[in-house]
Amino acid sequence: MTRHHTVENFQYFDVHDLHRVRALEDNLVSFPLVSFRWPGIVGLKTNRWHVDVEFRGGATQRVSLVWTRCHFGRGRPWFICVRCDQRVGKLYNTGASLTCRRCLGLWYASQRRGAQSRRYLQALKLRLRLNGIASIGLPLPERPRRMHRTTYERLCRRLERLEQPLRQNRRFTSRETDYSPLVPNPPHKGARNSPAHGNRSYDKGQDARDQYCTPPEGNAR
Repeated sequence: MTRHHTVENFQYFDVHDLHRVRALEDNLVSFPLVSFRWPGIVGLKTNRWHVDVEFRGGATQRVSLVWTRCHFGRGRPWFICVRCDQRVGKLYNTGASLTCRRCLGLWYASQRRGAQSRRYLQALKLRLRLNGIASIGLPLPERPRRMHRTTYERLCRRLERLEQPLRQNRRFTSRETDYSPLVPNPPHKGARNSPAHGNRSYDKGQDARDQYCTPPEGNAR
């Protein structure tokens, strides 16, 4: 049987990252230092209707964008996969192209685990969400700053339900944590924090393009 690769082993390109830093506007925006954020990509130009990508090997690709209406104001952007023409939020870097998960036949790490291992993985991810250490043998993490108390209590109850049957199995309590399925695609050394990697202290109101962008080059559609 063919062994499927997982999305955690591929670098992803999230349209919402670009939208969050206001890169998908009518004006064309250039990212000359994009390789600090996405290693393997050396050039990136964006506007409201397409994204032009240049890879380290010299290949280039244009990814089209479509927008759907939201109930509260502005629209929501989506990539169009160049292989299947489907609307997706993330594309995965193969080294010479950006393609959706289905076209690459990628699985999630949890799909290759048993029921107990999936429960263990969910518990570790929940601990990281609470700014704790990914180990079920430790006490519950303290409430993160700015997290509502009711949210914290709800997540703690869910964590207790997940971990209670696992603590009786030494295979999970003594296991050394593998962070690769927990924190996929870590940023390149020197890159600033990004909301795509779980940094919930990211300031959405700040124009984060300043680190990567040059002034707009004019209008383009």
